[in-house]
Amino acid sequence: MNTAKDRLKKLIDEIPETKAGEVLDFLLYIKGKSEQELYLTPEEEEKIWDNINTDERMNSEEVRKLLIGESDE
Repeated sequence: MNTAKDRLKKLIDEIPETKAGEVLDFLLYIKGKSEQELYLTPEEEEKIWDNINTDERMNSEEVRKLLIGESDE
C-alpha cells in the first residue's frame, strides 16, 4: 500500500535541486501550523495553484496576507 508520505518522498527525490529549497521552506511552514491555520477557501487555493502553475513568485508577506484573508483589492 502506497501512503501519502511514500509518495511525497518519491516526489521530493524527483525534484530538481534548484526547487529543493522552496519545497523545504514550504514543508517547514506547514509543519509549524495547525490544521485550522492551513485551511484555504476554494478561491484562495485557486489563486495559489495559478501562481504555482505559472511559476509566479510571491513574497512571504503576500503569502501571509493570502493565508490570513487580507486583500489589497
